[in-house]
Amino acid sequence: MKRQLLIPALLLLFLPFAQGKVKLPAMMGDHMVLQQNSSVRLWGRADGKKVTITTSWNNRTYRTSTDKDGNWLVKVDTPAGGYTPYSITISDGTPVTLSDILIGEVWICSGQSNMEMRMMGNSAQPVDNSLETILNAGNYRDRIRFITVPRIKDIQKRTDFEGKKWEVSSPETTIDCSATGYFFAKQLTQSLNLPVGLVINSWGGSAIEAWMDEQTLSTIEGMNIEAAKSPKRDVRQRLECLYNLMLWPVKNFTARGFLWYQGESNISNHQFYAPMMTAMVQLWRNVWEAPDMPFYYVQIAPYKYKNSRDIEAALLREAQVNALKTIPNSGIVPTTDIGNEFCIHPSQKEPVGLRLATLALTQTYGVRKLPSTGPMMTNVEYTDGKAIVAFDNARAGLFPTFEQLEGFEIAGADKKFYPAKAKVVGRSNKVEVQSEQVPQPIAVRYAFRNYVGNITLRNTFGLSAFPFRTDTWDDVK
Repeated sequence: MKRQLLIPALLLLFLPFAQGKVKLPAMMGDHMVLQQNSSVRLWGRADGKKVTITTSWNNRTYRTSTDKDGNWLVKVDTPAGGYTPYSITISDGTPVTLSDILIGEVWICSGQSNMEMRMMGNSAQPVDNSLETILNAGNYRDRIRFITVPRIKDIQKRTDFEGKKWEVSSPETTIDCSATGYFFAKQLTQSLNLPVGLVINSWGGSAIEAWMDEQTLSTIEGMNIEAAKSPKRDVRQRLECLYNLMLWPVKNFTARGFLWYQGESNISNHQFYAPMMTAMVQLWRNVWEAPDMPFYYVQIAPYKYKNSRDIEAALLREAQVNALKTIPNSGIVPTTDIGNEFCIHPSQKEPVGLRLATLALTQTYGVRKLPSTGPMMTNVEYTDGKAIVAFDNARAGLFPTFEQLEGFEIAGADKKFYPAKAKVVGRSNKVEVQSEQVPQPIAVRYAFRNYVGNITLRNTFGLSAFPFRTDTWDDVK
């Protein structure tokens, strides 16, 4: 009987120390990347009233107190980034040490399936150049780190998650990393010579309404709030569910900016997309307490949906471009040339990551003399039965020169569009468009269908021109 009582007695001796150990969220762990030259937030729970945090890069100790629920949060200063691994020790009596921490650039990667699509691809849907990239991933173990927020079928707000941790780039881990995110990080670390951390919180098939709260969506005139939050909707489509489940657990993690690849699930309400995205970005920036945090996003790729000749997806792409006017410090990259008529998940994720990196490098990191994105129509003039379309982001001219360009259509006052002959004017940033069936054109469209193949118009850096229309005839296909 005495031996039976001994074990509980010993456990009681160690119980206060076990209770005193701080509890850290999944976002704070070994191998994480912290934003350089910043005041980053660290947080967690503790049983004790006082918490100390010591950072090895400056040997500085920070002290804070827990609130009535045992939560604590403190801001610590980070130095310029580099490849030296650091540690952080956190204690309220029993210390916990996080090791192999890098200081660099952190980006939040969000959206739906084309952001979620892993390097290994989907079933019968590959990612180009994935094998070589995966096999070489070990060369980036000190350059790329990532954490993927797990999906759960729930509707309650969560402040943490389980089952995921910060991963070091390697063949075994990279196979499960967002392909778009990884290709972005690979280019960024090569260009900046700094570590890059990715926080991946995306969910295939998600609607933009799910990524914001009800108060934010209620500011959008004409939106049916009750329909958006209907229990009949899947979690990934229901108002504020992913905001609560995916975004809230990472909101304290200091980052440089957002990457967004979403829109396919919103072609049915494209008329609300630009104001919804504008409101969502404002909400996210408020949550991160960073009013000018960069927001870079991907125009949805060409795909047939119900019918390749329809324009619902084209109208959504147009809304994405229009959002540039209302979202400060934002940018968009084109995918006009990399769609797949029969697969909504194009295999060319490397160009998407490269284009997002180009956008970030030119607009956030100060790389000069390069266009940030692809050519975008600026104006059109009609003369001698032709439309002359001018583009920006093509300082050295458009390409291909001296070839017929596919994807252009032209219409007269009867609003009937006909395929047009189009070619670059000399070595300029202008395209000449005409059709024998339209002697007096008043409207031009380019790649303005759900899917248009053989698209080749681009600038001399290989960045594809954005689709456009000069009319406002939503009911004309």
